[in-house]
Amino acid sequence: LGLSLVNGLAFASYNLASTYVLSRISVVHHAALNCIRRIFAIVVTSIAFGIPITLLSAFGMSISFVGFLCFTHYKLKRQRQPRPLSSLLPMSAV
Repeated sequence: LGLSLVNGLAFASYNLASTYVLSRISVVHHAALNCIRRIFAIVVTSIAFGIPITLLSAFGMSISFVGFLCFTHYKLKRQRQPRPLSSLLPMSAV
């Protein structure tokens, strides 16, 4: 019974934190951070329960991490590029 209460409290806290973060950032960023959270959960549970990480699971985690790094890299690269004036001001067709 005690473990069920702890589990329920942890899950409710996770959902509240996720909703708060989602209200502060875009959905795409939230999904990217969720990939990192899943990698973290896999590593922590494998350490806690003594389950070895296989070559296939390590490969999957590395693909997920590289995808997150690519997203971050291209997001920063896009933010550094100046936007053309036409995308900043509304233009009317005459």
